[in-house]
Amino acid sequence: MKRNQIKRRLTKNFLAGFAIALGLIGGGLLAVTVTGTFNTFSSGGVMKAADINANFASLKAAIEGIPTQQSMRLIYETDVSSTQDSITVSGLDGNTDKEYKIVTRITAANTSCFFGVRFNGISSSVYGWKTIGATSGPTPDAQANTTITSLLIGTANALGTTTYSDGFILAKTGNSRIFHNLVVQSLSPSTNSIYESYYFSSIWNDSTTNITSMTFMSNISNCYAAGSHIEVWARR
Repeated sequence: MKRNQIKRRLTKNFLAGFAIALGLIGGGLLAVTVTGTFNTFSSGGVMKAADINANFASLKAAIEGIPTQQSMRLIYETDVSSTQDSITVSGLDGNTDKEYKIVTRITAANTSCFFGVRFNGISSSVYGWKTIGATSGPTPDAQANTTITSLLIGTANALGTTTYSDGFILAKTGNSRIFHNLVVQSLSPSTNSIYESYYFSSIWNDSTTNITSMTFMSNISNCYAAGSHIEVWARR
């Protein structure tokens, strides 16, 4: 094979590979404008390293210029291995995170447990909730409490009851923090029997204190049984 034919084939193969690379990269940059020097090449033409490097530099600048979007990230997760009185999640910054998602599956190690979450260890009556749902039957009812010492994440009427909660709270200071969550308590999962299902709107009536920690607690001691699960997600 003549030298010119070899050169043309190598050039053609390089261009094909380069085009594929541009396609793979450009597929994720459809909404991003590529600026700067961008050289084009034709078959049989002379390709200079400086021109190729200029193209990659323009692509690099475009990729690095893509705005970073925040998303919910798992920042804490635990599976309780032995009976616990409380679980604390520290090192938070509500003004930076702005929003938290709290997911729990709690098995009661005692009776008449009221599971809640406190911020920064504050236990004074600056929490309250209203709820609508149904207990032990299809008929809905409503409840309210304005003198509690934590936001509600679940209740348990009997030893071994499992309660589930999934909710969000806007964490940034400036307004009272509202926690919206769904609470489901099941006494007999094996028979698909749900004892209690409620939608809660809870409030932490403190608009100036930044959230730096969460404490998962109960109204009586040692209510978190082994097998309980807690997740905290943050918008980062």
